[in-house]
Amino acid sequence: MNQKIKRFYSDVKIHGVENGFQILLDTRPIKSAGQLILQLPNEKMAEQLASEWRRQKEFIDFAKMPVMRFASAVSDNIISRPNEARAEILKYAHSDLLCYRVNEPASLIERQKSFWDPVLREFKDQLGIEFVISSGVQYVEQDAKSMQRVEEVIAPLKGYQLGAVHLVTVMTGSAALAMALHNKWVTVEAAWQCAHLDEDFQIEQWGEDEEAILRRQRRHAEFCAAALVLED
Repeated sequence: MNQKIKRFYSDVKIHGVENGFQILLDTRPIKSAGQLILQLPNEKMAEQLASEWRRQKEFIDFAKMPVMRFASAVSDNIISRPNEARAEILKYAHSDLLCYRVNEPASLIERQKSFWDPVLREFKDQLGIEFVISSGVQYVEQDAKSMQRVEEVIAPLKGYQLGAVHLVTVMTGSAALAMALHNKWVTVEAAWQCAHLDEDFQIEQWGEDEEAILRRQRRHAEFCAAALVLED
């Protein structure tokens, strides 16, 4: 969805349907890249998607439409293959970002503890899931019962909820952060900050180039598109 096509509509409307919302371009509902009619799960997401279509000028630029790309990906890839998405989330849980801590410097060690430990504590207190933490990059085996519990927790997820948890998991490298966001244990910006502690630390030390800034802005837009579902 990175091509540009000429704008072919004049009006954009939100249309309520059973169990969701559709976006009408004039009288036609928008479709995914796979030509499936998109049905949005909540009004906030529908409003954001309608705004993306209203902002288009002479040409439609899908690169500037993160909600559209997310909705299309869920419709085409998640709804029809939910077990694959759940399996990938579980795979990330076995080697979760929050479980791998640095050995130095001390300031980053403390930052990881202060941001990441409270998230993992919620899993232990609320769900009985205890993640094993390691220092360095050496792989650590997670407790089998805890991973079985993770599998049970993500089993009911479907549709856009599953798509959002999957996208956040893959973007951050952390199923724990994605599930914490889903359970509202962290805010969207707190989850984003947790996922970028190491990167932010490096930026503080060495600065950030323009290309990296633009890349991060695009990723943040994708992240926030998924969060429209998890915030509901």
